[in-house]
Amino acid sequence: MCRGRLVASSIAAAVAVAMLSACTAEKPIVYPPQPAFAASSELPGASPVTAAGTNATLSADLAADGSTLNVANLLNASQGGYGATRNLNWFSGQSAQMSSMGLTEIRVDHVFDDAYFHVVNLDATGAIAYDFTALDRVLLPLIENGLQPFISLSYMPSALGADTYGPPKSLDAWGAAVSALVTHYSDLGHSGWGYEVWNEPDTFHWNGTNAQYNELYAASAAAVKAADPTALIGGGSTSSLDSFGNIPAKLGLAAQFIAYLGANPSVPADFFSVHGYWAPDWPEIPQARQLLDAAGRTGLPIYVTEWSELPSMEQGAGNGADTNASNGGASFVAKRMFLAIDSGATKIFHFTPIEGYSPQLAYNGDLGLITVDGHRKSAGNVFELYSRLGQTRVAAEITGAGTDTNEVSGLVTKDSATSKVSTLLYNHTASDVTMAVDLAGLPFEDSNFRVTERVVSSTQGNGFADGSDFIVPSYPSQSENAPIVSDTVHRSAQSYAQDVRVPAHGVVTVEIAASSQAAGKLAITAQPAQTNLAATALGGVPTASTSLEQPEFGWGIARLTDGQRHEIEFGAHPIRGYSSQPQAAAVANEWAQIDLGSEQPVDTVVLWPRDSQVQQGSGFPDDFTIEGSSNGIDWNVLTTKTGYTAGVNIVGAQQFEFKATELRYLKVAATLLTDGAGEQAAQFALQLAEITAYRNGLVDGGFESGNLKAWKVTGDVTVQSASVRGGLHAVALSGDDASVSMRVEGLLPNTTYTFGGYVRPETADDVAVISVSGFGSKTQTATMKLSQWAPTWVTFTTGAAKTSAVIEFSKPAGAGSAWGDDFVLTQGTTAPEAE
Repeated sequence: MCRGRLVASSIAAAVAVAMLSACTAEKPIVYPPQPAFAASSELPGASPVTAAGTNATLSADLAADGSTLNVANLLNASQGGYGATRNLNWFSGQSAQMSSMGLTEIRVDHVFDDAYFHVVNLDATGAIAYDFTALDRVLLPLIENGLQPFISLSYMPSALGADTYGPPKSLDAWGAAVSALVTHYSDLGHSGWGYEVWNEPDTFHWNGTNAQYNELYAASAAAVKAADPTALIGGGSTSSLDSFGNIPAKLGLAAQFIAYLGANPSVPADFFSVHGYWAPDWPEIPQARQLLDAAGRTGLPIYVTEWSELPSMEQGAGNGADTNASNGGASFVAKRMFLAIDSGATKIFHFTPIEGYSPQLAYNGDLGLITVDGHRKSAGNVFELYSRLGQTRVAAEITGAGTDTNEVSGLVTKDSATSKVSTLLYNHTASDVTMAVDLAGLPFEDSNFRVTERVVSSTQGNGFADGSDFIVPSYPSQSENAPIVSDTVHRSAQSYAQDVRVPAHGVVTVEIAASSQAAGKLAITAQPAQTNLAATALGGVPTASTSLEQPEFGWGIARLTDGQRHEIEFGAHPIRGYSSQPQAAAVANEWAQIDLGSEQPVDTVVLWPRDSQVQQGSGFPDDFTIEGSSNGIDWNVLTTKTGYTAGVNIVGAQQFEFKATELRYLKVAATLLTDGAGEQAAQFALQLAEITAYRNGLVDGGFESGNLKAWKVTGDVTVQSASVRGGLHAVALSGDDASVSMRVEGLLPNTTYTFGGYVRPETADDVAVISVSGFGSKTQTATMKLSQWAPTWVTFTTGAAKTSAVIEFSKPAGAGSAWGDDFVLTQGTTAPEAE
């Protein structure tokens, strides 16, 4: 017998041939040299076991009718006025990440004041004019990715009032502006949104009187309803119900507003809103309900339009929502959402989806579910786990230490359409809990069923564990997303019992669904990731022909590889990027290069332009080459571009693909510059926010070419730019029996690969499937039915004589659409040669 391993690298091609020759009498197959693919991610390590654990039990009968659970009412978030929001690409660029966590509605603040979207202006004649261009840049990507905006009508534009936080000079003019905004989106087909009047008028955000706020509300409500009768209008929006801790003149504003609604029953109100900080549960809900009932507004829905533990946004790395155990972290979020179900609140909005108070830091104790650079935080995984619950909650009996105070608890749901059963458990204590789960009445008496367990812990579903003081260059990072830790198919039965370890400050879900697979354990593989090989964190060192070094203004050569891909001009620590020294003429030679630290296989380079409102695309080169080198002396041209900007500002990341090449140095060499070096006078320079490099393993896996030339197409398939996960384009499959596929050549035999990306079915009926075939074994498939962006992947191992595979993204069913984006092929371990 012959034993051996094939090494997954291009330099091993000859060795591979020799080994095969020694093991067979047949003529050896010569495999084409192939630079190694990007390495597959490893599964995150199990969380450490705490020294002292406790026990609890959960039992439920799934045959019971249960009660309706509208989990979407929990899956909302509120984006505040971070300085980073003024960058029109930063927030909207995370639309797909927000979708993948299951978020459904996003509250957006600062829609009117001058600093952000410039909606209300004075024209040359002094008349009021409206411009929704900037606001559209933020809101429309949310909509295209399945998220509905919820608008906070704040604050005062200078065209309507002298004080940003004060009342308008004319209520009629204010009402006209509100009407124009609502009409604009209604005319685009986006009616029925929620509109909230102002934000925290009980704090420094309102310098008028309580009576003036009531007048503002009435004018706003009338304008909203006149423009869109299906829209929802509400207010209050106070920092707390009793304005505790705020200036004395504002004490009781919420109660006074409720009294105003009671005294004026003709004033429209579809909800009352308040914020929920400081408390471990929801005390403001029953208090508000009592006040509303007394005022005659019985049954008026109550929204909590901001909630977290504390409103502080820079508590220091490891605090806020940074980790599972931090204040405001995963177990806290899981508990608050659990308690919100029975609190009486109709909707809750977590503050905030994306942090941005200190955008120069990877983590800083902010409140966001996503870091400023786009990594999902531990608390963000809790939202995804809740989003996977069914529509019917089944009564569960829970006993044991901590369950009487709801520090330890959970819920059981079922889905009548799919028969899926989901159990969510959380542990908001510092010790592990062993939860004895006992489920009866399961609908699997005639079929096998699959039990899948996911977990958030100190090391799992916890990106903080991967890097707390630097931007991790892999998206997702190893521990970022909540992993599957157990995946088993059981024989048909109507009951299931299992001891489930819920780690300290951890959250666990156990999903049970019918399966046609044979009983036994299923293999668990890690999600493929895109890794920026040029990142500072991986040793990338940038140099340039010249460099404008002004760190106090956000300029510096180090910005090319620091992971900050968006320009943020405002705040104490601005971020701009790299700029060469300014030149007097556009025709000039400037270059920037990166030493990757060692030879790496690269097939994709992305140039990230400046993207602030003020300097969108400024300094992006017009004529340039992208070059590679192994020694920094001899250069090969990988891409040549002439007249690239065509006189138009570049918007969004610009991706360039080429044949996979092993190189150590990357260079962007410009010969024709564009304007943008200075903020005042016309000057020319080479300017970029970031340079990133990847080995994606596929041609046009992100569809950034804008066409389908690299793919074989079946059915109704288009490349579009509305619903995208990353970059500027994604593929859309419409109707049933639509697909894109590609044969990937040059694989190594007996080698494990993972193919995956992100898919989003439009509805639960629009099934999305990725698959791999023709690699020497049974076709591998993965199916996605959740109507949100979700990572989906399959792992396969090539046969002993197989050097190619067919990858495919398909939509076999459903009348709607399914979107796919950012597909990659990564390489794992080499399989041992068969005996």
